[in-house]
Amino acid sequence: MPSPKTMLIAVTIMLSLIVGGIFASRSWYKQNQLNENPAILARQAVEAHDLETFKLYVDLDKVIDAAAEEILTEQINSTLAPTAYSMDELQSQYEELKLDFVKCATAAAEEYISTGKVTFPNDPTEAQKFFKKSGAASCEIKTISKPMRRDDSRIVTIMIHNPQMKFNFEVELVLEPAGEVDWRITNARGFESYYSGYRRMLRRKLDSLNAPIVRQMDSIFKVKSFSVKSAGGDEYGFSQTLDIEIKASIQSDKPLAQVHGNVILHGKEDQESLTPFAIDIIGQGLQTFHVTKTLNPFIKADADAMKHGFRKNDLRIEVTEIIFADGTNLKELDSLPD
Repeated sequence: MPSPKTMLIAVTIMLSLIVGGIFASRSWYKQNQLNENPAILARQAVEAHDLETFKLYVDLDKVIDAAAEEILTEQINSTLAPTAYSMDELQSQYEELKLDFVKCATAAAEEYISTGKVTFPNDPTEAQKFFKKSGAASCEIKTISKPMRRDDSRIVTIMIHNPQMKFNFEVELVLEPAGEVDWRITNARGFESYYSGYRRMLRRKLDSLNAPIVRQMDSIFKVKSFSVKSAGGDEYGFSQTLDIEIKASIQSDKPLAQVHGNVILHGKEDQESLTPFAIDIIGQGLQTFHVTKTLNPFIKADADAMKHGFRKNDLRIEVTEIIFADGTNLKELDSLPD
C-alpha cells in the first residue's frame, strides 16, 4: 500500500483522495477524535484487497457520482461550443458523458481495491483518456485537516497536488454516522477545482508547444482587426447572435483553401465559450470575412454576457488550422503528445 505522499496508481481522483491519501495516513487516526476510524479500517480493507469491507466504510458510488457531476458540469460550462439551444439537449449530452465517467471510474476503483492495479483497454473511452492525461494517477496528498463538526456530519478538508500538471486543489470529504460501522465517508466536494486547474495548466502547456505553429499561422493569416454587432436572436428571445467582421492579411507561398478557428468569449472566473468557424479562402492580400457567434443562455460565459454585456476585449479570434489548396495543412496541437 502506498504512503500518503507516494505516486498513486489509481486512475480516478476519487481513488487518489480516498485510497492513496486518507486511508494510507496512519497519523489521521490521532487527529480525528471519532469513536471508530473509517480511514484506518478502510485502509486495512484495501491492503487485504477486500472490496466488500471497503464499501462498508466508503459509499464509493456516491463519491464517484459527486465527482462526475462536478467535473462534467465544469467541463460543459467551460468548453462547450453553443451548438445546443435547449436544456433537454444539454442534459442529454451531460448524461451521456456522465455514464461513461461513472462506469470507467467505478471499474477502475473496484479493480484497484481488489487487485492493487488498474488496466486500460487498447481503445480507451473519452473518460479514460481524461483520467490518464489529466494526471489523476500522480496526485499526492499534501495536507489533511482535523475533522470539523457540521450538523451531524464531520468534514475533512484535504489539499492535493498534481505533480504531472503542477497545480493544487482542495476537496472536502463528508463523514456521517453509519450504524454498525459508526462512521462512513458518504460524499466529497470540490472536484470542479480539479478540472479547472487541469484545464488551466493544459492550456499553458499547449500554448508553449503551439507557439511556433501559431507564429507561422499568424504570418500566413494575420488578423488586422475585427468588429462586432448584434445580428438578432432566435424567435423566443433566448439566444443572441453576433456578427463578427474580420479583416485579415493573407500572405502565403502556397494557395489557401480554408482557415479554421474559434471565436472565444472570455467570461468571469476563467470561464470561456468557444464557437468554431471555417472560412473559405480565395486569393491573397487584405480581405474581409464574416463569422457568427451565438450566445447560448445555458452556457455560463454566454449567459453573463447576455445579462451584463461585454466588451470587445472579451472576444478573441483564434486560428487553429490552415488548410492549403494542395491538401496539406498547418494545425495547432489540441492535446499533449503521448
